[in-house]
Amino acid sequence: MSEIYDVAIIGAGASGMIAAGKAGENGFKTILLEKKSRPGIKLSITGKGRCNLTNSADIKEFVKLFRNGEFLYSAFNAFSNSDTIAFFENLGVPCKLERGGRYFPQSDKASDVVNALTKYAKKSSSIITSFDVRDIRKNQENLFIINDNIAAKNIIIACGGITYPSTGSTGDGYKIARYFGHEIAEPLPALVPVNLKCGDLKELKGLKLKNVEVSLFNENNIEAKEFGEMEFTVYGADGPVILTLSGLISEKVNNSKLFLSLNLKPALSKEQLNQRLLRELDKFGQYQLKDMLKELLPVQLIRPFINYCRLTMTKKCSQINKVERTKMSDAFSDFRFEISGIRDAREAVITRGGVLTNEIDQKTMQSKIVPGLYFCGEIIDIDAPTGGFNLQAAFSTGYLAGNSITAEKR
Repeated sequence: MSEIYDVAIIGAGASGMIAAGKAGENGFKTILLEKKSRPGIKLSITGKGRCNLTNSADIKEFVKLFRNGEFLYSAFNAFSNSDTIAFFENLGVPCKLERGGRYFPQSDKASDVVNALTKYAKKSSSIITSFDVRDIRKNQENLFIINDNIAAKNIIIACGGITYPSTGSTGDGYKIARYFGHEIAEPLPALVPVNLKCGDLKELKGLKLKNVEVSLFNENNIEAKEFGEMEFTVYGADGPVILTLSGLISEKVNNSKLFLSLNLKPALSKEQLNQRLLRELDKFGQYQLKDMLKELLPVQLIRPFINYCRLTMTKKCSQINKVERTKMSDAFSDFRFEISGIRDAREAVITRGGVLTNEIDQKTMQSKIVPGLYFCGEIIDIDAPTGGFNLQAAFSTGYLAGNSITAEKR
């Protein structure tokens, strides 16, 4: 074992590459080990191949949106969203701001981000690809020994979670963390579509709803609520509001009966909705119910809505009685679907769970249990909604871990 590295980083994703680049930039002998044949494979497919780098929200908003967000204060202060924009622009990747405060590379190519990060990491560290970490242990000299042939004074674990396993995120980092005494919050798919029990899903497939309020119910107790856009699929539901709720669904779906409730007219009060329904029924008196509902619903939703209310498509509006009208009014504000599960981790954007934050020093990303062991990125028990927040956390924790390797460790 001729060479001893100051730091070895496991995983050449977003957090690993920035950690390697920063540690090497600071003058430390650094090696970056990647399981796949090239760095940044998962990063290259984020944001549907466009790569939502970060968000324009202020740091307080970032912290509020994350589970265990307070743990990230030091990381975001060390490397903020504005630092991310400046970092990539200095690497020749200009960025642009889009709705929702989302930043993307001006080229709309995630590959530009991957290439820039890879070049940054290679400038001051060595990268070995197709390297499968089978074993890490500490020897009598207090060095970390990887696969019996690489020695390092420090290790940064940056190998992601369990999502998109084809890109290399297969939970390997959790095994390493457990070996060194860390506790892991159960890794679950998050930002993932959900499966619904509904006989009309084929008819609903492809329907996109905007400005809809979606609530998550555990029996009749509300767990969470989101407002925005969603889309029906052949198996259930997808889209921003569904993805945001999905982490909580992952945690509870195996132990509770859960429902999604759609408020299709969130801008109207119960009384306003009743009055609107009365007016439309009166105006369309001699027309069939399906014709009247074209004024209130997307065409694709009409038959499922009528089925949900247990009415018939051809019933005349003048024949709708008070009980039936109440059913319809209730369905507009509380159209429920039973959740049968979540999609596989292969379809999830991020992992919910990971190394417990109270076992990591938030000012350095170093383990509180094993000196010289660091964590960054998705392996940590932190997650947030879509919008560039999770990728910013990867950049920030990676930067902080890489920058926390000190001369005393040499």
